[in-house]
Amino acid sequence: MRPMQFNITTKDVTGSTNDDVWKLAAQGAPAGTVVVAHKQRSGRGQWGRVWMSPEGGLYFSVLMRPGTPERTWPAYSRAFAEAVAAVLRDECGVDGDVIRVKAPNDVVCDQGKLCGISLESRCGAIVVGVGVNVFHADRPIVTDGRNNPAYVCDVASDYIAPSRRALDNLLGRLLSAFAVVMEGSLQ
Repeated sequence: MRPMQFNITTKDVTGSTNDDVWKLAAQGAPAGTVVVAHKQRSGRGQWGRVWMSPEGGLYFSVLMRPGTPERTWPAYSRAFAEAVAAVLRDECGVDGDVIRVKAPNDVVCDQGKLCGISLESRCGAIVVGVGVNVFHADRPIVTDGRNNPAYVCDVASDYIAPSRRALDNLLGRLLSAFAVVMEGSLQ
């Protein structure tokens, strides 16, 4: 099997990376189409909940076209969350007691929620939306009270300097982990 290829589009600001990917999917975009934004105006999580997306986080959506029966697709949600948690643990130099998955697909630590994942499916495709709180924003993230935001830079054993390069490196590692999920665990 050929490794999954990614075609990445980066935007400074967008409404929602999920919406952007769905528009591309409707135009016939292949699996591996990715939209990344430095900020989102209308980000959302599971069940349509608002996801604050200020500069300093990593916000992206990936188009997947699984070759598995649709009844198996809900399992991808947990698999992607586990992949994100593994990458963040490695990135931060911590173990599974520090960064873990909270069902169904949140990545958390003792301080709060590091990452939210949404999985939307239609017409034989899945869009995986990911929002990772990496660096502190200029203003505090406002939540609906369900989760307190936590930040990768605070969990890391070594200081991670805020930069787009750091976000790009993290994106590459997460996409590689997603490719492994798609190529193996559920096929």
